Amino acid sequence: MTEITQEQYQKFFAEFEKAYKEYENKVKERRARGIHDYNVFDVLETKEVKHSKFIASLLDPKGLHYQGDLFLREFVNACGVSYFGLDTSNAQVYREYENIDIYITDGNKHIIIENKILYAKDQDKQIYRYIETIKNENSSKNENSSLDNDGILVLYLTPNFYKTPSQKSLNGFEIKDGFLEKDNDKIPYKHIVCDDILEWLDKIKIEIVNLTDLNVIITQYEKAVKNLINKGEKMENNLIIEQIKKNYKLCAAIHDNFKSAEIELTNNFFKEVCEKLENDPEIKDNWTLSFNKFENEIIPVIEIIPKELNYSKYFRFVVERKPNEILYGFLKNKILDDFLKNNAKIKLEDMNIQTQYFEWYLKADDFAFEKMELKDFILNNIKNKNGVEEYMNKILSDIKKSKDKLKEINDKINADKQ
Repeated sequence: MTEITQEQYQKFFAEFEKAYKEYENKVKERRARGIHDYNVFDVLETKEVKHSKFIASLLDPKGLHYQGDLFLREFVNACGVSYFGLDTSNAQVYREYENIDIYITDGNKHIIIENKILYAKDQDKQIYRYIETIKNENSSKNENSSLDNDGILVLYLTPNFYKTPSQKSLNGFEIKDGFLEKDNDKIPYKHIVCDDILEWLDKIKIEIVNLTDLNVIITQYEKAVKNLINKGEKMENNLIIEQIKKNYKLCAAIHDNFKSAEIELTNNFFKEVCEKLENDPEIKDNWTLSFNKFENEIIPVIEIIPKELNYSKYFRFVVERKPNEILYGFLKNKILDDFLKNNAKIKLEDMNIQTQYFEWYLKADDFAFEKMELKDFILNNIKNKNGVEEYMNKILSDIKKSKDKLKEINDKINADKQ
C-alpha cells in the first residue's frame, strides 16, 4: 500500500470530523421530533426474566391488559401450535412455576415455554425435569389416570434456530420430527424464535390499534426484540459512508492500525492504574498486585490476590481484557476450575457460593461485577481526563468491601486443607 502522508491524515480527519458533526446534528434533530432510541425494556432487567415476565403478562387471560384470551390465542396461532388443542378461554399462565419460565395450562393441556432468548446456558436435566414435574403433578391429582404424552407441549424460544437444547438439558430425550422422544415418551415439541414473537406482536397490535397506551408498550417491546436480532431501525450514516468511500485507501490504513492502537491505549491505562494502586496502603498491606500487558490473548491485565493466601485454588480480583470487551470482578483461578471439573461431586453451589458469566465470576451483593464492550470502556474511562484516578478508587472500594467475604469463600473452598 502507498505510504500515507501526515498531511493526508490531517485533511481526512478534519473532513471526517465535519461529516460526523453533521451526522450528530441530524440525530439530535431526529430525537427532538420524538424519534429516539430510548426503550423502557432496555433499562429494566437485562436477563431472560425481563422477556419472560412481559410475554407471560400478555399471555395471561386474566392479565391487566383486559383483553381476555386474545393475546394467548394469537400467540398459539403465530407459533403454529393451534393443533395442540389448548382451551385458551380456560387457560392459566404462570411465571417461574417450579422453575419453568412460562407455564400455561387449561387443566388438560400443558404448555412449557423454555426461554433462551438471550442464549442463557442450559441447566442440568432442565427440560427433562420440567416434563417430569408436570407429569407427576397431574398424575397425583388423579390417581386413576396418568397424563398422556400429547397433553404436554414444549416450546423452546431462542433468537434464531442456531441454539438447540443441549443433551444435558434433555437427559436422554431426542428431538425427532416435532417430538421429544425417550423410551415410551413422545412429547410434542416446537422450536420457536424471535421472528415468531414479532409475528405475534404484529398481530395483536392490529387487534388493539385503538388502545394507544397498550399499543405503545407493545411497540416498545417489539423494538427491543428487533434490536436483539439486529432488525432494529438504524439511521443511515450517509455522510460518514461517503467520506469512507472517498478516502478508502486512507481508511484501510487506519483500520490496519486500529487494533494495535486499542491495545496500546488500554495497556497504558491499566499500567497507570496499577502504578497508583501500588502506592495505596490498603494494597501494600493486604494484597499482591500485578499488571500483565495485553497482546492478543485473553488475560487478567490487573490481578489482585489476598496476601498470605496459602491455597492453590481460590478467587481473586481481576480486570480481564478480552479482544472486544473488559470484564471486572472476582474470578476463580485455573487450578480451582480444573479441580471442580475433575471432582464432579464437589460443586460451588453446594457450598452456597453463587457464580455468574459461565460460572467463572463470583455473584453476590458482596462482589462487584461488570462487563463492558471495549469501545465503551475506552470512551467512558480512557478518554475521561480523570479516568485513571476514578478507576483506581473504584477498584479500592470494591476490594475493601469484599475482603472479608472473599476470605470466607476461599477458606470454604479449601476446607480440606485446614
